[in-house]
Amino acid sequence: MEKDREYGSKRVNTGIPGMDDLIEGGFPKNTVNLLSGPSGSAKSLFGMQFIYNGAKDYDDTGLYLTLEESKENLKRAMRCFNMDVDKFEKKGKLILVDVGKIRTKLRTESDVKKGIVGFGKLQNFLENFLKSTKAKRLVLDSITAAGLYYKENEILRQELFAFTSFLQNKEITCLLVTESLNESGDITRYGVEQFIADSFINLGLERISGELRRSITIRKMRFTRHNTKVHPLLVTETGIVIEPEAEVF
Repeated sequence: MEKDREYGSKRVNTGIPGMDDLIEGGFPKNTVNLLSGPSGSAKSLFGMQFIYNGAKDYDDTGLYLTLEESKENLKRAMRCFNMDVDKFEKKGKLILVDVGKIRTKLRTESDVKKGIVGFGKLQNFLENFLKSTKAKRLVLDSITAAGLYYKENEILRQELFAFTSFLQNKEITCLLVTESLNESGDITRYGVEQFIADSFINLGLERISGELRRSITIRKMRFTRHNTKVHPLLVTETGIVIEPEAEVF
């Protein structure tokens, strides 16, 4: 109980307009948070803002691991939303690591199958990297890509559980991105991710009046009295804006 109260009293602000109003001021410090959604629901943008706002507004060093997009595409996307990524990258407060680029440098297909982006390799990388950078925020985009390197679901689940436990024992607040198998974002790619994370956030694409509209739902968050309604999520020229007072019907 003491540990629960400690986690609940210390918050890591996302800085995303409207988001922190739904979760008592931010993510509980040093927790692992899962963000799920279909293609086009703004998952990566959410992660970018979480990392960037930490560096800009709270002096938190942030680490963004991308397993699918290239580093240059990621930086280009951030600039499109007026994020001065180069400024904070030069200061060492914003660290972007293109794991996919590392994978392409492997010499043989057998090396790829050994799992350069598997959870064990990611854990080994982070063990040393977190110490040297003293990062306080981490985004992994996405665990879906890492999971593809496991042929058996049971092994995948064991590795993912071990990886999540590793992160929960580090002094870092994490956001793990995964894809969903439906537009509401509540059915995850492997069906187990939501059970091992401290929180489960869905980004959805709701069909309203013949068009798709983005939404957000906080389905689970430990140590938090969180809002559970479906709220509109807007993508503006400066990034995501959530409307905590409005609901999606």
